[in-house]
Amino acid sequence: MPVKHYLKYPMRSLENLRITESIQSKKLVFEESSYDKFDTISIYFGFLVLASASMLCFREIKLSLNSSLEYFILTCSLIFSVYILYCKFTEKHLKEITFDIHKQEAKKRIIEYGRKNNYRITKVTDNLIFLNETADFYSLGKHYEQTTVIFFKDNAILYTLIKEGSRSNFPVLLSQHLTKRDFKKILHPEYIEPIKRTTYFNSFFHGL
Repeated sequence: MPVKHYLKYPMRSLENLRITESIQSKKLVFEESSYDKFDTISIYFGFLVLASASMLCFREIKLSLNSSLEYFILTCSLIFSVYILYCKFTEKHLKEITFDIHKQEAKKRIIEYGRKNNYRITKVTDNLIFLNETADFYSLGKHYEQTTVIFFKDNAILYTLIKEGSRSNFPVLLSQHLTKRDFKKILHPEYIEPIKRTTYFNSFFHGL
């Protein structure tokens, strides 16, 4: 039988998270709430419309020196929309980082990394850790969190970042790349110094 756990936040939930199935499929396997399903559909619809509108507007603009600003704005809008859709589509997909150290040492280093960076650490099983950090930058005083879900295998971690929000669970955009960089450093056999994420980057990326 699959191992099931329940993790619930004010606006985002991972209900009946199946650890074994998630590791095997390299994708979060859990029961989505109706809010999460509606939220996903809304984000897909909104940014598909924005991407489509940007492409249609390209046809209406006549190529000239005076239209360079319009082209720039539409290009940025299209790229941003596609990137949002990509991040949302891959949100549940687990990224893999292999390592050459012992599994328990890897787990110890990640827990220490979480403590030094003021994460709220939730240790569920020997094969799973949650690193929770505040995502209050845009939430008007309410408490919301961004969570790094980390699964442990014998010689690798599988992880992803999810975020809750005041109106929609907007996908994590750029901080996932910083997290990947940090994990690769702390899981390196010759790692010594702790990685300290700056407050500026945390606030900036949570606001996206």
